[in-house]
Amino acid sequence: MFLRSLVLWILFPAWVFAAVPADDAFLDEVQERSFRYFLDEVNPYNGLVRDSASHREGIAGRAPASIAATGFALTAYPAGVERGWMDRGKARELTRRTLEFFLRQAPHQKGFFYHFLDFETGKRVKNSELSPIDTALFLAGAVFAGEYYGDPEIRDLARKIYERVDFPWMMNKGESLALSWTPESGFSRLRWDHFDESLLLYVLAIGAPDGGHPLPPAVWGKLQRPAGSYRDYRLIQMPPLFTHQYPQIWLDLKNKNDGQADYFKNSVNATLANKAFCEDQASKYRTYREGFWGLSASDGPSGYKAYGAPPGWSVVHDGTVAPTACGSSIVFTPEESIACLRRFREKYGEKMWGRYGFADAMNVDKNWMSDKVIGIDQGALLLMIENYRTGFVWRHMMKNEFVRNALQKIGFREGSVELPWPEPPVYRAPYVPDRINVDAMLRDWPAGGAIHLTSEGHAEFGQISGSKDLSAKIRFAWDETFLYFIAQVNDDHVQIRRTGRNIWRDDLVELYIDPDGDGFYWDSPSDYQIGFRPSSDAHNEMEVWSWFQGGESFLESGKALAASYTDAQGYIVEGAIRWEALGVRPRPSLSISISPAVHDVDPREGDAKLVWFFRNEREFQRFVLGRVILEEAKGGA
Repeated sequence: MFLRSLVLWILFPAWVFAAVPADDAFLDEVQERSFRYFLDEVNPYNGLVRDSASHREGIAGRAPASIAATGFALTAYPAGVERGWMDRGKARELTRRTLEFFLRQAPHQKGFFYHFLDFETGKRVKNSELSPIDTALFLAGAVFAGEYYGDPEIRDLARKIYERVDFPWMMNKGESLALSWTPESGFSRLRWDHFDESLLLYVLAIGAPDGGHPLPPAVWGKLQRPAGSYRDYRLIQMPPLFTHQYPQIWLDLKNKNDGQADYFKNSVNATLANKAFCEDQASKYRTYREGFWGLSASDGPSGYKAYGAPPGWSVVHDGTVAPTACGSSIVFTPEESIACLRRFREKYGEKMWGRYGFADAMNVDKNWMSDKVIGIDQGALLLMIENYRTGFVWRHMMKNEFVRNALQKIGFREGSVELPWPEPPVYRAPYVPDRINVDAMLRDWPAGGAIHLTSEGHAEFGQISGSKDLSAKIRFAWDETFLYFIAQVNDDHVQIRRTGRNIWRDDLVELYIDPDGDGFYWDSPSDYQIGFRPSSDAHNEMEVWSWFQGGESFLESGKALAASYTDAQGYIVEGAIRWEALGVRPRPSLSISISPAVHDVDPREGDAKLVWFFRNEREFQRFVLGRVILEEAKGGA
């Protein structure tokens, strides 16, 4: 018996043995209810699927169509065929009709579709944007359908739609794809420049047919992949869980890496960190205390929000959890995800379970249950369960020549790889026996190296078009009274408008300081975020603001000295912070945790920020910074 089991294990993938019979019955029910959404909320004449619908029976849908939900539908129909919930001929005809509509009638620009369309007419809804990511989710469904049916007409329609997408146009002369475009406003200043659900978008863009408009593989390496950790789970940080799930609905990345990350393993850790965060917040929220978890973009008590968990900078949570969040991670964390879905069904099934399965989200603390279901959430849950049970979506999608070519061009190879985890950088600050005159000039500064901040490796967010757009050289020095710094900032458009606590909205230099070296905790009374906003002329004085400890001007309190100089190429900011203000007694060899950052506001590109080293580690809102070591005076102390 053991030998037979061993042979079967070798011959067949692990997912063949994934579900036990009791789980099979439960997962059948969840999938079948979710699948109903795509049968009931579709326009049979054009294939458009509503973005959302009522959770309850008997309430007609009024939501517009979503091109992303339609892409999920094109993948869901074959899953339904295989499960016996839909006739193959009907599924094929509905798919053909959908692709015909998108090729011939759906409004587009350079092949990109508008996010929301009128359910009946297919016309653009209000000021809806051309959405690269939602176009990609539709394309994924179209490409998948072409592989599944083996129908020459469906495959040809899908290819023509794919070939028409002008991916380079959406780059808008930048290094990453623009977030969106509208006829009224043009390209969004925001970009798809970080690790998130856009991995799928870039795979499709790089793998586009030769007759189309592919992107060069080099764009893959331009995406920012900031690493962080929660408890002992290390991952590329992006708080909402769906960002770790959506690309792998179609892409089988298990036991593969691109030389930078094992994205499947990354999603495992993201899911476990999400669950752990909810457990750690249980004392504050009844929802989590009852054992629920799953933070992702979903409906919420005050509307749709991108809920998420650390690590990451912008973590939003209020006790709202979504079944699709924990359930769509079933391929990454089978045991935990199935238990989570069962808990939703068993404890709140009367309220949470409806005609399409689970309602979108709930919040026990606020006695709130969503009254809707959202198409992409139902689709993700349905398809990830299918991948867990049979590998169905992966098996067909990974046969596609364009997907295979993209992964090869990017450099994916078999095997795992550890996420890069560099040590915090170190800068050695020289001792100055004679006080530095704080005048925004370098003449009093000792010779030595500088911290160089550039878009390569230091970009926290935003589009930076080159060193003239934003870069900086920063030096530190010290004496018994002051910690000195001087920042030479290249910035081709300096914006200076605000005062006081609002200077963070302007161009400025920030210092994050953790005097105790125990981690920088956001808004901690023992840590500091100090902003130095330059002056533009004699009528616009320099501002220095410390946001923690209630907030105060470090200039008015005498805790800091500062000066600046501004010209057409950028600005210089020089500052001196009293050690006493930081609660530090300086001495040679003392290591201070510090990270300088430079914020830029441009009318064209929008906000951008460079930061030396700022990594979220182990706890919520705890960050590890770079280190500045105080050197001895030359010739000894």
